[in-house]
Amino acid sequence: MYEITGIKLSSRPPRLEVISDYLFTGRNGEADVWVNKPNAVDWVSKNYHKVYVAGGGASAWVEVVNANPPYLRTEADGTTSDNLLSLPVY
Repeated sequence: MYEITGIKLSSRPPRLEVISDYLFTGRNGEADVWVNKPNAVDWVSKNYHKVYVAGGGASAWVEVVNANPPYLRTEADGTTSDNLLSLPVY
């Protein structure tokens, strides 16, 4: 299981579509690793409910948006504190 704990952007302003890399932080002994968007989308699409974002006492699963190109977002849960754009930008 991984928690995404940071992001890198390909341009500004920050939007989900311009996130280029995600910091996957292992929560069950997995190594921490930066994953580029295409590989992250592929991994999340094959590993349902294995990646989440936490913040402000809440957490949300990460899902794939089938746009062109596809990208990641958190499942809606009524709070923004656990959204990808709430994470540190590196």
